[in-house]
Amino acid sequence: MPQQAAQLPFAASFHNLGLRTRVVLCQLPLFSCMLVVAAVFALAEPAMFGKPWFQLCLLLHGVLLAACAIVPWERLPVRSFQIVPVLDFALIALLMHAVGQAYSGLALLLVFPVIWLSVSVLKSRILISFAGSLLAAVMPLLEGWALDAGHLLRLVLLPAVMLAISISVHIVANSMDSQRDQIAAKEAEVRRLLAASREREQLLHAVVDSIDVGLVALDADGRVTLANRQQEAFAVRAGGKEAAPDLQQERQRIYDGDGVTFLPPADRPVRRAAAKQEVAGQLLWLGEEPQQIAVSATARKIDGQDEDCPSGSVVLFKDVTDQLAELAAKDDFMSGISHELRTPLTSILAYLDLALEHPDLPADVTAQLEVADRNAERLLTLISDFLSASAGTLEIRLEPADLAAVVHASVQSAAATAAAKDIALDNQVDHELVSAADPARMGQVLDNLLSNAIKYSPAGSTVTIRGWQHAGHSILEVADTGYGMDDADRLRVFDRFFRSSSARRSGIHGTGLGLVVAKEIIERHGGTIDVSSALGEGTTFTVTLPAAAPQPRAANDGDARVQVDRSPSA
Repeated sequence: MPQQAAQLPFAASFHNLGLRTRVVLCQLPLFSCMLVVAAVFALAEPAMFGKPWFQLCLLLHGVLLAACAIVPWERLPVRSFQIVPVLDFALIALLMHAVGQAYSGLALLLVFPVIWLSVSVLKSRILISFAGSLLAAVMPLLEGWALDAGHLLRLVLLPAVMLAISISVHIVANSMDSQRDQIAAKEAEVRRLLAASREREQLLHAVVDSIDVGLVALDADGRVTLANRQQEAFAVRAGGKEAAPDLQQERQRIYDGDGVTFLPPADRPVRRAAAKQEVAGQLLWLGEEPQQIAVSATARKIDGQDEDCPSGSVVLFKDVTDQLAELAAKDDFMSGISHELRTPLTSILAYLDLALEHPDLPADVTAQLEVADRNAERLLTLISDFLSASAGTLEIRLEPADLAAVVHASVQSAAATAAAKDIALDNQVDHELVSAADPARMGQVLDNLLSNAIKYSPAGSTVTIRGWQHAGHSILEVADTGYGMDDADRLRVFDRFFRSSSARRSGIHGTGLGLVVAKEIIERHGGTIDVSSALGEGTTFTVTLPAAAPQPRAANDGDARVQVDRSPSA
């Protein structure tokens, strides 16, 4: 709309004028032409001014223009000014009567009142235009001139031409009015959409500024388009009040996950997101001690119309200082308690072993001591899990190992527990399954998986162990037909201290650390462990290990750095 207004500045300013001024401007072209006519006659035929009708015509034109300027049209009934073009027809007819047949070309002046009436809203405008033109054509005949072919042609053609002009102008005017109405409606719609867009933008900024997560939005070219207040606060923490909110300035004090190593701008989340990379849980430390805080950064691409060309990225920064402190305190507590419990428990186990070696023990006492020894061993295993989980490191000794033998040993160890619950163990790994592994650690993994399968399966069910090799990997599968898990529990099954809702309801004891340790062992081997489960239908754990020794695993975003010990004497 502004562009259209710029194209028609006169039209826009004309409608802003007062009514009298507009009436004068509409009448002025005809009056100007009459002045030209008078000037031509004054130079070429001064005798014309001796005719009373010509003098009267010039006088009435001047009077009509003066009336246009003097009459308060605003106070008269609406559209009263439309009498002016009707009077123009009469004055032009009077002019035709005054100048005679020789100057019949002056009938072209009829165009001015015809156009004026045609763009008005007067209902009979076309009829008036035709009648006024016919009057101007008939006027010379009133002098008694002979009706020859020229007179007859002028009598027919002049009203017809003016009628055609009137109709054409009327159609064009109506089309322009319709277009103007459409443009006005579109302009109103655009204004409404702009107002709604501004409201949504204000709402978006209010919501974004109210969250406690730092947010940076990037366009397709990697430029920052939005940063909320929390992100600005992070930037102040990292580098002062003038720091860039995207944390890219070299002088900003930003450190890697260890809190000591300076993180260059090229490795920071926003720069990585601008390079079309995705970031998952990158740990950063902002500022200096003792006000240093930890943030976890995540970057995701914004899908555009073309899937291969995203329209930008969003980077989120979450303050995880308290969570890290809580985890550290929990790990310290668990490590301290585990060490304190392990020392007396080791002594208890030693004395139980000595007592069981006594040759003269009654059978019932031996059975009771064996129960105590078995539970003490179980307690020691739990304490070892606590220590492994809190330390975050496990010693792995890789060597060529037959996983079938490891499975066989674990099945034998779990046989008594499974028989007590009337659960069948179906070991289908009856062939050699060589892989680069730590047999003791893999035995710990299989013991845990079999223990869980037995604990969470009803009496009379079956636990199946399968194994095969595929594409350079050794694959083990432990499947049960027990209680199973829903999707929410399945996604958290490898979280520390997590126990599924079905396990909590059934009252089955556990620490929620066994699978955490098992996952850590498998990943240190360079492998993966996956779980599939359905509530009431059972659970299947699948372990995949490389058949050859894995390369040292590089640390991912948020992961601790790991180095696997491959020395044969380790």
